[in-house]
Amino acid sequence: MNRNSAGTIAPHSPRGGGKKSTENNAPMVEIFGGLFALMLVLFVIVNLLSEAAVRERIDNTNEEGLYRINWGDSGSGYVVLTFPANVRIIENNMVVDKDNICAANSPFVEYVHHIYNQKKKQIVFAILENSVPVMRRARDCIAQRLPGRSLTIGWIIATRELLKSVPLNDIPPYIEKVITQ
Repeated sequence: MNRNSAGTIAPHSPRGGGKKSTENNAPMVEIFGGLFALMLVLFVIVNLLSEAAVRERIDNTNEEGLYRINWGDSGSGYVVLTFPANVRIIENNMVVDKDNICAANSPFVEYVHHIYNQKKKQIVFAILENSVPVMRRARDCIAQRLPGRSLTIGWIIATRELLKSVPLNDIPPYIEKVITQ
């Protein structure tokens, strides 16, 4: 709105001041457009670099084994879960019935040879409730299959309270079933 000489207010001319404001905004649009394009390029570069880093980390993880636990100078251990009726080798998801743990063609015996033929490697038993006898049977099998060798075997007592401290999304269904029984 403009004041005329009579002191009354006249409506603003659509062509008058509007053109100047449009001309003034053009450099701002160009600057922000250029910054936006630059940000997109940087986003693509960062994405490519982080994807390469994640891919490298995944490749290294596959070589080391997903279920390896470092035990300081003593080496590393590979987790085997013991249930009341069987053992489960986490790394290859093999389940071996307690009566077949030490059988000649048992996946557990093959796994024992695979682990203990490497330096500073050991099996770590995660003992779920009511599965100590199964762990004992598996431990005795290791000693029987590798006589005269100095062996290191680790274990963790995985009680309901310990497993409750693990985030629910990280607990596989076959362990969750044991917890809820």
